[in-house]
Parts: sequence; structure tokens; C-alpha cells
Amino acid sequence: MKKIFTLIAICLAGQIMAQDSTAAMKKDTTYWTKVGFIGLNASQTSVSDWSGGGQDNYAINAVFNFEANYKKEKHEWTNKLDAQYGIIKTGSSRLFKKNIDQLFALSKYNINAFGKHWYYAAQVDYRTQFAPGYKYSGDVIEGQAISDMNSPGYIQLALGLDYKPKDYFSITIAPAAGKITLVNRQYLADAGAYDVEKAVYDENGVLITHGKKMRTEFGGRVIVKFKKDIFKNVNLDSYLDLFSNYGHNPGNIDVVFNNMLTVRLAKYFTVNIISQVLYDDDIIRKRDLDNDGLYDKPGEINGPRLQLMSTFAIGFGYKF
Repeated sequence: MKKIFTLIAICLAGQIMAQDSTAAMKKDTTYWTKVGFIGLNASQTSVSDWSGGGQDNYAINAVFNFEANYKKEKHEWTNKLDAQYGIIKTGSSRLFKKNIDQLFALSKYNINAFGKHWYYAAQVDYRTQFAPGYKYSGDVIEGQAISDMNSPGYIQLALGLDYKPKDYFSITIAPAAGKITLVNRQYLADAGAYDVEKAVYDENGVLITHGKKMRTEFGGRVIVKFKKDIFKNVNLDSYLDLFSNYGHNPGNIDVVFNNMLTVRLAKYFTVNIISQVLYDDDIIRKRDLDNDGLYDKPGEINGPRLQLMSTFAIGFGYKF
């Protein structure tokens, strides 16, 4: 399976480099379109004897998006980078804690297949985070990091057909798709985090074999993309990714649904509304309120859960 994924990645990379080399030799950049956005948002809330309650807080969020797209005759090559990071300090806390952390990169090659709107498509994308994530008890970090860059990290491949009736909208149907889950922190891999194969111990608890740092899956994907100015000075960037593992519970669909609404208030001031919905049947969430190991009380969980994140921010924004 790993050899299949490697071969697909090499073929895709070779095609991309060939396109890039051809464009470079001709020194013709008229087929490229490039667009980017940088946003920096900061907020401060101060509360004193406020009857409605609340806490003082400080927050800083940064957003960076960049796209470089090549289109010539039957060929299209799309490249995209999305990065978001934010920290927040609340109440009397001495620590700034992250409240948003995401890195996503995508490269997709299309060549016209038949008709006006159908393309053969090959896509590779990568998703992870920048910094470690921790559990906190007040200002105290509890234990080791529960996540980090490439713990987890996801590399996904897709081969199939792309339906693109408009430049701002496409649906990719990929019956041949691969998903590689990375867990670089060994203690997380040993614990079987993110459903990698966990470590093996003998009856005395002595380590025999470390947990695997990588898990591969083969299945199918459906990807829906929409990016357009829906009103004057209002842009919506939406990305829906559905993946089914053919070999393990194919009916349990992994979901990634990202949305960013950008409203331009003035030349350099914007409002950003960011939302993310994640569901992965292999990511187990545990909440044992009384630490009895039974997970049978109201509010206790032991299984996959829908993950939600949303951010509202106003501040500096520059489009280039």
C-alpha cells in the first residue's frame, strides 16, 4: 500500500514539475494568476463590576492565504496555502493559550477529459498544525502535549474526475484515494493516538515494540470547493472533503468542512468569520468526569465526536 501511495505521489510531482519547467523555459507568465490575503486581528476586553459577568481577555489571530493557479488550453494547475494561528489570555491567567492553529496546503492538476466541464484530476494535500497543544488546569499544563506539528499530520491523495462548471466552483469525485496519518511524537504513537498501531508491552509492562508513527488507508473521496465574492466586498471560501476507507467501516465518513467569510470594511480593515467542522471515526475523545474508567455518567464520552471551531475577528487585512 505504501508503494502505491509513493508511486502516485511521484507521478503527480513529476507532472507538476514538468508543467513548471515548461512554463519556466518559455518565460511566459501570462497563464498564471496569483492572489493572497494577510490578516492580523487583535482584541482586548476589560470588565469591572459588569453585571452580565465575563472576564478580561486579550487575543491575537493571524490569517494567511495564497493561491497560484496556472491555466492553459486543456491544462489547469491549482496551488493553495492556508495558515491560521491565534492565542488568547483570559482573566487572571498568566499564560497565552492558542485558540486556533491550522496549516493546509494543496496542489491539484486537471486536464480536460470530455465535454466542457469535465477533467481528469489528481490532487495531493497536507494538513497539520504549527505548535503543541496541551490540556490545562488553570495555568498549569497537565502532562505532555496531546498534539503537535505532524502529530497528527494528514497527507491525502486523490485520483478521479473533476466537474468544474465555473471557475469558482468544482466537485471532485475520486474513487482512488489514499490517506496517510502521521504521529511523530513517539509517546502518542505508543498510546495509539489518532488510530495508529499502538505499542506492544509484555505482561510486566515492559515495552516490546514501539507504536507505529504512520497509518495508511485506501478509499474514495468527494471534494467540493467554492470561492467567490458573493456580494461586493464579501468573499466566501468554502472547502468540503469527504473520505471513506474501503477496508474499514466504509460507511463512517471522515469529514473536513472549512469556511472563511471575509468582509472588507475599508481598504485595510476586514471582518473574518472562520468555521471548521471535523469528524474522524478513528479519533477517540475521552471524558471521564469521576476518573472511574467506566464512562457511564452523564457528560462522559468515550468515542468519536463531531469537532467544531469558530472564530470571529476584526482587524487589519491586506489582499494582494
